[in-house]
Amino acid sequence: MKEKIYNPPPLILNKGHFIDLYYDGYEEMQSITDNWEHQCTYQLLPDALKGHHQVLHLQTMQLAYVERPGGMMSNSGSAKDCITFSVLEECADKACFHRMKPQVGDIVFFDDSAPYNFMTNSPFKLCAVNIQKEALGPLLPKLSQALNHTIKDTDALMSKTLRSILKQFTDQTDVEKNEKAFKAAEEKIKNVLIKLFSEQTPMLPKLTKGEETALDIRDQVYHHMDGKISLKSLSNQHQISEKTLQNSFKSLFGFTPVHFLRQLKLNLVRNDLNKSNIEQNTVSNIALKWGFTHMGRFSRYYTDLFGENPSQTLKRAHQKSLALEKHCALRQEEV
Repeated sequence: MKEKIYNPPPLILNKGHFIDLYYDGYEEMQSITDNWEHQCTYQLLPDALKGHHQVLHLQTMQLAYVERPGGMMSNSGSAKDCITFSVLEECADKACFHRMKPQVGDIVFFDDSAPYNFMTNSPFKLCAVNIQKEALGPLLPKLSQALNHTIKDTDALMSKTLRSILKQFTDQTDVEKNEKAFKAAEEKIKNVLIKLFSEQTPMLPKLTKGEETALDIRDQVYHHMDGKISLKSLSNQHQISEKTLQNSFKSLFGFTPVHFLRQLKLNLVRNDLNKSNIEQNTVSNIALKWGFTHMGRFSRYYTDLFGENPSQTLKRAHQKSLALEKHCALRQEEV
């Protein structure tokens, strides 16, 4: 199969545009995620797809505040011709971005060259800023060199600056007419970047060999999963001991490899159930397809993660199919 070319849309800004919304579910999350793409989202813990977003458009920048219960993984892509940085404000346990494991207070830099895998196993808060490259001026070389590196948000200076700007534009109802306010806000952000770069050199992530292997496995199973994958097969394939693999997965992701793979497979089961029909498929057939052989344990794992048993998911999908059949007129050759 030919690999899909990644070609994100350009940054679209509507000066003064502001969103402040709590959401519950993937569709709502996608609908308010301006200038971002989220691909292949996996729920790793219950309620992971709930959250709070704030989005603000300035002249050449977009600011986004994100708060989620955590326990999810997706490929996230930013807008074209932009450099983006993200400040991890809070994280109860583990976070992994691309091939880095940022800590609270880290600023991570990335661009539009590819979607970046981001996962957490716990609640987190972050602020992200998309900046048009053409607006960076003398900062562009510094930020370009910092891609896929981190610096520290000393004294939470960047975090406090972004939060104050979001609050300022929330409180000012006539800000859409105030060009000076947009320019001043962007200058504040640039000045903080200049200060932090004058004090620090961007750092590369320090990972063990086992952690590097765990990342390779994450990328492997993210793009190709089947029901036969096991800890033993992965250890043999990557020539690493099962104990080292266990420790490396827990260090990076906060999950054992078995738990991590099981959560991914449960998401794939749910995806198949949502596309299935009671008359055409069964829960057992789909569960077996993804390697679940003990139906009692499978049902318990599924219900714990998604808050409903798999039969309920399949029944709801069937009802949606019937509703579509009732209200849509299809030509015979399309059936």
